[in-house]
Amino acid sequence: MGSRACVDGRAIITLDFKGGWRVRVESNLAGGLGGVKLKVIGNEWSADSPVLGKVTISQADIDITPLSLLEVLSHQPPRYRNTMFLDYTVTIEKPPGGGPPLVLSNTKTARMINDNLSVFPPQGSVYQLQDPVDLAPVGAPNQVIAQLLQFPLTVSHNP
Repeated sequence: MGSRACVDGRAIITLDFKGGWRVRVESNLAGGLGGVKLKVIGNEWSADSPVLGKVTISQADIDITPLSLLEVLSHQPPRYRNTMFLDYTVTIEKPPGGGPPLVLSNTKTARMINDNLSVFPPQGSVYQLQDPVDLAPVGAPNQVIAQLLQFPLTVSHNP
């Protein structure tokens, strides 16, 4: 299933995004069985829509985004939980109603989780958006005009 979004109170639109993220290990986790904190240092996905044109999700201000987590859940067999925290902008080439491209940002940090990883970096592992994410024009977080409802991501490491 692709990503699902509702724009400007209109019909729900399903998009098939392609792209990826890059992370850097920042520090070790002290609690539990251990793990690491990850900083997202690159993030971009895009999809083509006959209704909206090209839709691009790009990394926003990395200085405000919390560090993501890779937690060890068990050693034998190895099992990990990866919680990715993401802040981004969404650019819609052809917004409903016409006009120039529309640039939106998430009003709260998105959380993507896979809690059943056997390896990291992941290979064909599906991450799920934990809560719908409201999208508003950049600089106007109270004017929500779209919502990202689902965003399942299949993630594979490509060196």
